[in-house]
Amino acid sequence: MRLVKFFVVFAFAAFLAVACNTQQTGGPASPETPATPEAPSSPEVQEPPSELEIGKAKYTEYCVKCHKEDGTGGETEIEGRTINADDLTSDKMKAEPDEEYIEYMVKGIPDEGMPSFRDELSDEEMKAVVRYIREELQK
Repeated sequence: MRLVKFFVVFAFAAFLAVACNTQQTGGPASPETPATPEAPSSPEVQEPPSELEIGKAKYTEYCVKCHKEDGTGGETEIEGRTINADDLTSDKMKAEPDEEYIEYMVKGIPDEGMPSFRDELSDEEMKAVVRYIREELQK
């Protein structure tokens, strides 16, 4: 009888040990993997374009036709009219203040064939174009 009691107590203790060592999911606990829920992965957040990137995009869209990709300008034909676009890389244009560039974009230079871009470009975009010209074309 003592042996039966000993066996019952031993079996009960073993059962408690196993029961206390299981996780809420019902599976056995694993010391290597803690029971922490995975954080949901967030979608990758893209940075907004920099001022320089905006300037390059707007220069490419509106200025390249006359001033060329490298800013050297020169003779070109636009809408059946031959114009001689300024070389933005020249010492003369490097000396022009930023405000002059902005004024040229706002008012245009009708006598020389440059249209106004006041309706196409915001103030911030015009500043970005000037920054692009200064930092990338006038190096």
